[in-house]
Amino acid sequence: MTSGFDELSLAVFTTLAPGGVIAFICMALALLKPGIDEQEETKLNRYLAIPIAVALIGFIASATHLGTPANALHVFSGIGRSPLSNEVLSAVAFLFLAGSYWMMAFKERFPKPLARIWIAAAVAAGILFIAMTSLAYSVNTVPTWNTVFTPVNLVFSALFAGPVLSLFAMACADFDSRGAGIALVALAAIALVAGSAALFMHEATLSGIANNEITAAQLVPEYLATIWAHVAIGSAGIACAAASLKKTVSRRGVFALRLVACLLVFAAVFATRADFYFLHMTVGF
Repeated sequence: MTSGFDELSLAVFTTLAPGGVIAFICMALALLKPGIDEQEETKLNRYLAIPIAVALIGFIASATHLGTPANALHVFSGIGRSPLSNEVLSAVAFLFLAGSYWMMAFKERFPKPLARIWIAAAVAAGILFIAMTSLAYSVNTVPTWNTVFTPVNLVFSALFAGPVLSLFAMACADFDSRGAGIALVALAAIALVAGSAALFMHEATLSGIANNEITAAQLVPEYLATIWAHVAIGSAGIACAAASLKKTVSRRGVFALRLVACLLVFAAVFATRADFYFLHMTVGF
């Protein structure tokens, strides 16, 4: 067993990167919507930088876990057989496609058909990244991670934080679509409920997992309290995001509410992701 503090860089990674990717996908879907006018498209393209930057910060945090940059070469050598290598490859593919699309979007002569294909490819890479990341912890020797609840919670955490981040980026872009806002808040709320249910079920299984030294429940005795804090903080974030949709709220108020909502939802996700890494326990010792 190792201290969860050794893995906090990965907690930052699995909090920020999946949320940033889902936020990018939400904004990409708005860009792919038929009938979007050129001014809205320009603003949305400009502020795609926000979810890309959040995802990039997460990727950088994960890179620090490698120890030295040279270790990245060993990661790439396992592509196709190693879940970690597949995760890294999908992350690089998403960053390349999303980042290059964002840079090309500022060209005056960027053909729309090519732009749509390019951003669709970035969306596909993002979906692949979420899938690969959710499967990266299927390790037989770590029974506390090797459960169905691990990928389920990571996906729902991304679907919880991502829509709220996209709402904030859309506010920065002055993209006003009440229908899209309602759909994004509803998606985040559903993801919070489903993800929290998965967390509670995961916590209930810990007392039955043990090795020669300790039970999993003893590793993080405050895990249940953390989940309840996740629910409370996350609900406050959803409430702020929902309040920003009111027609009576000023543009500055919308920006402030969505910024607070982002901070709350990412804090809620990070709390449970940190405890997830504190639960690291191998079969023998």
